[in-house]
Amino acid sequence: MNTITIIILFTMLFSEDKYKEPSYTLINAIDNIEVRQYDEYIVARTSISLENNKSDNNMFRTLASYIFGGNDNNERIPMTAPVTSFIDKNEQNMIFYILGEKNIEDLPTPDNRNVKLEKFNLNKCAVISFSWLANKERINKYKKDLEDFIKKNNYEAVSPFMLNRYDPPWTLPFLRRNEIIVKIK
Repeated sequence: MNTITIIILFTMLFSEDKYKEPSYTLINAIDNIEVRQYDEYIVARTSISLENNKSDNNMFRTLASYIFGGNDNNERIPMTAPVTSFIDKNEQNMIFYILGEKNIEDLPTPDNRNVKLEKFNLNKCAVISFSWLANKERINKYKKDLEDFIKKNNYEAVSPFMLNRYDPPWTLPFLRRNEIIVKIK
């Protein structure tokens, strides 16, 4: 390996920013599946019709514009992880968590009317973690594993299955952290 390749790999592995994440209480863990209890958080959400067929990139850019100053105060809001996406009814949704704030009124108003600030309560969730890319085939595989876990353990899914992505796009696939998460009772 030449020196430049080593420097690039070292930089990718060890210089990654660590973003704040929503905290939770671990209730149970079996292999790569956990049952967690979350608190309520404020999120910035954008939604598009499934018929609109825009990509996750467009929704990400919409939310990123808000946290990078696209608001009535031109205020930057700290980036957090994960970025969560899910389908609910006929809409594709994406959310960014805004941690450290308790009141929506304390946040600047988004410039883009497609960004909504709201309370988001996950409560009790079943979560399966996986690495590599979060493509449709892998998402479906891990969703099925999580559905099997829920059924086997007498839980009931009470929300859409959601995808959590934790890493920037330049993260090497084998280092990526993804999750399928669903509210349960």
